[in-house]
Amino acid sequence: MEINFFDTADGRVVQLKNPQTGESAEILQDVGGALKSLHVLIQGKLENIIAIPQEGQYSMAENDLYPSALLCPWVNRVRNGNYSFLGKNYQLPINEKALGNAIHGFLARRNFELGHQAYNQEYARIELKYTYTGDFEGYPFPFQYTWEFTLFSHGKLDVSMKCQNTGEGEMPFACGWHPYFQIPGTDLADYHIFFQGKSRFLSDSQMIPMKEELLEMKDGLSFRTQQIDHVFRLNPSEIHVTELVDTKLKRTLFVQQSSQLFPFLVVFAPANEQCVAIEPMTANTDAMNTLDGLIQLKSKDFFQGNVQIWVGNPLEHTR
Repeated sequence: MEINFFDTADGRVVQLKNPQTGESAEILQDVGGALKSLHVLIQGKLENIIAIPQEGQYSMAENDLYPSALLCPWVNRVRNGNYSFLGKNYQLPINEKALGNAIHGFLARRNFELGHQAYNQEYARIELKYTYTGDFEGYPFPFQYTWEFTLFSHGKLDVSMKCQNTGEGEMPFACGWHPYFQIPGTDLADYHIFFQGKSRFLSDSQMIPMKEELLEMKDGLSFRTQQIDHVFRLNPSEIHVTELVDTKLKRTLFVQQSSQLFPFLVVFAPANEQCVAIEPMTANTDAMNTLDGLIQLKSKDFFQGNVQIWVGNPLEHTR
């Protein structure tokens, strides 16, 4: 395994690579540690399973679909950008002007520092860090955030997220990840998705959840018959696996998380694109106000969780 560095139009790329198979992960150090590509072997062919919707229209730093973005220190939307914490009111900048919300935190486009690197025959690992001093308008809570990306020689990618409260007081916190996935050669209508959801949220005109409805998920969801753009609450489990199945060519992309640490999942298929966002999240949309999943980190406490991605054959026996 090896680690390479090179510059692109979107900034500096850190590449984790298996030179024997060609499998690789490319991470944008200058754009929030966004995962730009993940090439893995699928049925003997090297394919990129990370999609960048609107790639021809916008740079990664300007793309309003936030491909592979880190969502931190809040996930999705804060209604009107306003929230209260420990008796004090805060106003965040409105960066989703059409709906009047603060969206996706503020780390997605920040420049991360290079941390520890390691590689051997089994894996290549890189650490990226961001030290936040508390200077973002409406969020005066300092913290240290660390990404850790590990590509294993068998093609699995592990993405670890750690955030430590470095301030003297408590801080409201949530985090999530916004990757879009594709299985090349497959149309959106041929995807079927399986996960252990127990409910989904219906949203109001600001895309804030207004109603939670129970679901029966044993048969999964079909992108051929349904328009999917929801937050789902997951059944709690130490190991939760989402399967994005290519029903035409019988290939499956797996996303694994702890649904105790990340109890929410957003599934979203953008219009006119052949890809699906699968977003593990620690909290619900607008959790800064509803408190649904919001973590209250004490001084020097930290949150840590990880997400794993790989490709293989469908696992019907697990459903």
